[in-house]
Formats: sequence, structure tokens, C-alpha cells
Amino acid sequence: MTDSNNRKTLRMPITNVFARGGFSVTVSFGSEFDTAELVLDTGSSTLVVKQSAYESINDRELVATSYAQCVRYGMGGWYGPVVKTGVDMITHDGKMLLDNAHVSIATECMEGCFAEADGILGLAFKELNDSHCLKEYLAEKSVNPRLTYPWTNTQIESQTIKSFKSFLKNKPKDELKPYFTNLEEQGISANKFSFITRRSSIHHAKSGLTNQELKQDPLNQGLFILGGGEEDVDLYEGDFVRIKVIDDVYYNVRLLQVKVGDFAPFDVPVLKGKELQKYHSNAFIDTGASLIVLDNVVFNYIIECFEKINPEFKTILEPFLSFEYIEEGIDINKVNLAEWPDIEFIFEAADSAGSSHVSLFCHADQYWQVNAPSHGQISFKIISQLPGWPDQSILGLPLLSDYYVIFARFESEFGDIKVAKAK
Repeated sequence: MTDSNNRKTLRMPITNVFARGGFSVTVSFGSEFDTAELVLDTGSSTLVVKQSAYESINDRELVATSYAQCVRYGMGGWYGPVVKTGVDMITHDGKMLLDNAHVSIATECMEGCFAEADGILGLAFKELNDSHCLKEYLAEKSVNPRLTYPWTNTQIESQTIKSFKSFLKNKPKDELKPYFTNLEEQGISANKFSFITRRSSIHHAKSGLTNQELKQDPLNQGLFILGGGEEDVDLYEGDFVRIKVIDDVYYNVRLLQVKVGDFAPFDVPVLKGKELQKYHSNAFIDTGASLIVLDNVVFNYIIECFEKINPEFKTILEPFLSFEYIEEGIDINKVNLAEWPDIEFIFEAADSAGSSHVSLFCHADQYWQVNAPSHGQISFKIISQLPGWPDQSILGLPLLSDYYVIFARFESEFGDIKVAKAK
């Protein structure tokens, strides 16, 4: 299948079963086609795979480099060498192969960093793909050749992610070209990709299901389309809205207002001064986030609206008012979805949208997800600002559920995000 520019369009099935709320795609590496489940993440640019999933020692395509990467997340982190090898995406529609792609091998990895997935496929831009050159350090240690792979030759002792991050601080830094950017620049894929997902939390239709059985549930499935766009008319219905992307550090957007049901809309505070310079906007779209994480004042507005609708909602929400990085659930019978209102998120529109603002709606069955984290429970998917996080909202998969979402990176300076109702 090809797009209008004769570049390949590839549709790949994705699942939320391995990434505990994120969605992963199956990718193969190198000459031996070692397969791995990688989390699709628009909040990252790095392509990383756990050493246990990629038997690099047998890869005849592998080319070692002098680079290492270290990434810390809110829920863990990893570090290890950077190599070059072939990365292949294969489906029944065909395949999309990128030779000599930069791949980081997570030699040291905090437990649960990728949940049950094997790594991350970052889809953001280059500013999130820092690497550090260890050539001078390896020369000081008389390591020849001056390469970080195999890692055992570097004489770097096992240490915490935080300590290794400090070790890299004064080492020469470069930005590696991300996987998706390489695909586009080499003419393999058009400069756009698309998602369809039905929810973020794993749906447990009944107790005791295996991962393979969970994968068969349509609610745990989605579609990732490399090069996909408005021409894929079988995947969506109605018109697109176009959200303006403010900056390409992340897919930064400007959240103007939030509206709960029939209540008056709430004006979302804008970033100012140094905070604006550093973080660029008050929100960003993140396919790697299984939650909607809201600036404290926006979160408090939503909770207050809920309590005005029904004072009993306060008791129902109590278990979800703090977040311990573990998905919580309550008895499903405590929540009548028909009583809970829609939440409207109002964004600055792209210049070509024909209006100054556009809206996405998050319905009750999206911010409340049934049969999660286990059968017979229900989980609330909106949380307040994380400790130490700026006044910036992370708009994750619950908001995008049941939409066909196109990340059109070629539009205007930073691209835009096109959204239509999924079929």
C-alpha cells in the first residue's frame, strides 16, 4: 500500500496488553529478526530495546558506536550502548525496513520500566534523543576499539540510573536522528503517522485470562499507521478538527479551556516567563501516557464540577485523588456511567482549521474504564499534576480513545494534529 507520494503506508496492529496502558507494536531487529514489543510514545524520540529481547551478539548487521544513552522516566529508567542495525516492521500488508538505525540496548534497566513490553519506539522529534560520546573516556581507560558495545568491554561498573546520568553529564553530547525522522528523510515513509485506540487500560472481560487471550479482545487492540492520513477513509467518519502544534520538543499544544457537562468553561492558565521558555506550552499530546494528567487547577475544577453534580461522587473518587504509579480500581457497581458528564477539551486550532479553536470530547466510558485493572472493577483515568512537574497537562490515551489521530508533521512549522471520529 502506498500514499500519493509513492511512499509506503503500513498498517500495524497494536495492543495495550504488554505496556499496561500504553500501546506496543511488534518490531524485529538485525539479521536474525529478533522480535520485540515496543511502546509507541510520542513523548520520546529514543528507540530502545531490552538486552533480553534482542540477541545482539548474533546480529551480523550490528555496527557498534562510541555512544551511550541514559533516560529517566517518572516510573523508572535505563542506560546502555547505542548500536546501528536494521529495524523491520512486518505485517500482512508488507514491511518497512530501515537499515543502520540507531538502537539503544538497555543493559541496565529498572524493574518494570517498560512494564511487560521490551522497549520504546519514540515518535517525537530529535531534541528528546540525546546521546553521549564516550570515546575520550574509553581512551583514558585504554579500551580499544573505543566502542560502547559490547558493554562489558567499557569497564563501566553497574550503577543506578541516577548515578550513570551524573556520569554522563560532562561527556560530549549529540542528538541522534530518531527512527521516524530517518524513515521520512530516506523516502521510506511520508512524514506522518496515525493511531486508533479504543481505551488505555487492559480490558479484563473475565478473570484469569492469559496475555494471548487478552490480546484477542477488540478493546485491547488498536492500529498504528506509518504514513497514514486522510486518504484512509475506511478508518474514520465525519470531518477532521486540526489542533495547532506549538513546538516540536513534544507535540506541544495550547489548551485554552476545559468544560465539564453544562458548567461554564474554565480558562486554562497559560505558561509565562521562564516556564514558557522551558516548557513551550501548557499541554502536550502523549500516546505513551495511559492517563490524562492535568495541571492542579484544571484537575480541581473538574472534581468540583463532579461534586456539584452529585456530592456522592466525592466519596467515589477518593481512592483516585492521589497517584502511587499503580493503577487503582473500585467495584464496578459503584459507578453509573450515565450519571457522569462529558468533558470538553478546547484547543487552539491550526491556522488552516477555519476557526480559532477546536474541541475533543472525553466521555464517561473513556475517563472511567470498566474491567480495569481487573474484572469487575472500574478505574478513573484522570489524575492531578505529578510532584515536581510544571503547570502543564499531559493529554494521554483516554482523551484520544475512539478517535482517528493523525500526527501530520509536514504541516506548517511544527506540524499539526488532525482528529476525526474512528469507525
